[in-house]
Amino acid sequence: MERILNWRKGLFDSNYQVFENAYLKFSINFSSLKNSAIATTQQGIYLLRSDGYSNPETKIFNSNHEVLATIKYDWLAFKAKITFANGENFDWSFQNSWLSRWSLNNHTDKQIIYNSSSSTGLIHSNIDDDILIFVGLFIREYYTRIIYAMVLIVIFMSFMRNVF
Repeated sequence: MERILNWRKGLFDSNYQVFENAYLKFSINFSSLKNSAIATTQQGIYLLRSDGYSNPETKIFNSNHEVLATIKYDWLAFKAKITFANGENFDWSFQNSWLSRWSLNNHTDKQIIYNSSSSTGLIHSNIDDDILIFVGLFIREYYTRIIYAMVLIVIFMSFMRNVF
């Protein structure tokens, strides 16, 4: 069964809302300066907390503070691996050079494909798992923030070179 969901976010904020048949399915609210977020679904509230710089990872907690999954990032390849507490693994990666299409799959039977255009997009999923869907959006925002930080550093360094 294929599901098609719509997502949107503000142009300059990082808060996502996901809709199914025009009804709000869940939302993700990011903290301003940290790569952490709170996801609110119909099944519960989840905390995504990121730690580390050289070997970054994000842990997903439920409302009982139990770790449901861990996300490990590969900064050089712009990929991530999600490992759930039950041992199930998923791979996340961009699918095009414009970074407007990405996917999350376990290479057997579960796949989610995301598309974006500025602040809206579509999600095509063959599973009914809100956690997997918001994890895919979280990782995209994680890498988007890294790209923005790198651009700001390049601009800053270019400016500083012209000053001195």
